[in-house]
Amino acid sequence: MERSLRGSTKKKKNSYSMKVIILLSVVAVVSVHSWTLDYAGAKQISSPHFNRGRQGQAITCLVLHGTAGGGTIEWFQNPTSKVSAHYVVGQDGSVTQMVSEDDTAWHNGVITPNSQFNGRPNPNLWCIGIEFSRNVQNNNIMPEAQIVAGVKLVADIKRRYKGINIYTHDQFNVGRTCPGPNFPLARFKNA
Repeated sequence: MERSLRGSTKKKKNSYSMKVIILLSVVAVVSVHSWTLDYAGAKQISSPHFNRGRQGQAITCLVLHGTAGGGTIEWFQNPTSKVSAHYVVGQDGSVTQMVSEDDTAWHNGVITPNSQFNGRPNPNLWCIGIEFSRNVQNNNIMPEAQIVAGVKLVADIKRRYKGINIYTHDQFNVGRTCPGPNFPLARFKNA
């Protein structure tokens, strides 16, 4: 008799555990923020680091960054990183979108007092961020495939946001080496 009671208790615990796992799975799926790609040439890999919406701010700016090393996509997915950008352009020319343009990525939140943007709202609210994979010093000559892919992405964004301004991260955070030397800024501005 005692053995059958233990078996019954185990079945109840297993049944309860299974219900909890299913419930948590449903909650996790429902809480995932689904979105569609803004740029057809990108693959979608979501970052958990963003705020929904833009707090009423219009997108008026595109900020170009250098990654200062590899592993950016994984870093933007890491729960401890607390950083993201809308796009990452790899040295092989691959483009990954990590945050919807409708949402606020966390790529450009610090404005130094000597920046022309000092006193304005958090630029993450009104900027789209593109990270270009670069070496640790952000000074490598970028491969042509990466530049061409970046030019196509920038041209597409400029087509969708008429009059958008293009800046580099170090124009907001003065003194930072981002995107760094040897960055072909003129090619992106002329996209």
